[in-house]
Amino acid sequence: MNIICDKSKLLDGINIVLKAIPGKSTMAILECLVNIIKLIANDLEIGIETVIEGQIVEEGNVAIGAKVFSDIIRKLPSEQVEINVNENYQLFIKCGKAKFNIAAKPTDEFPYLPQIVKEKHVEISQFTLKDIIRQTVFSISDNENTKVMTGELFEITDNKLKVVSLDGHRISIRNVELNNSYDNISVIIPGKTLIEINKILNGGVDDIVKIYFTD
Repeated sequence: MNIICDKSKLLDGINIVLKAIPGKSTMAILECLVNIIKLIANDLEIGIETVIEGQIVEEGNVAIGAKVFSDIIRKLPSEQVEINVNENYQLFIKCGKAKFNIAAKPTDEFPYLPQIVKEKHVEISQFTLKDIIRQTVFSISDNENTKVMTGELFEITDNKLKVVSLDGHRISIRNVELNNSYDNISVIIPGKTLIEINKILNGGVDDIVKIYFTD
């Protein structure tokens, strides 16, 4: 594998997917990022995939220790980064006068994100979604014994979105009118997922989020 990309874009992508890297895990492969131009992380509760712009000289897949890789990229000068991986899974990073050589892994054991058939979806602005999360996420339960309360209910009826969170003592309800009408949908989205999404979104009024639902 051989790719070339801008350091700032690579670092932005790393910061996004690091949110799905577990703090501690018995599976070392979960502490890795897979691919470079497409970065994927998955801790088996939340999975994140992001794509960054760059030049792909030679295609390939590799799992990289997330902490080591992110620490290296942060300290690089603001120039083009060239990354090569040889057949022995040695990963070479070059940026300006800086050069690094780290061990990578094959991706055989990595839990890739499931393939989702993107048919049923709703659209909402980033600003509105961030506002909804901010106003409801504080009343999500942190008690794993009541798993259903550790998420938020998203209920869509026609062009109405109703979001509910509760922890047994408090309840938060937010009603939003959507720009379009949709089929009726009722799902619970994990609070951890919503918190990480809230960190990633820039909150632009004109920036649209598409939320896909499957059976």
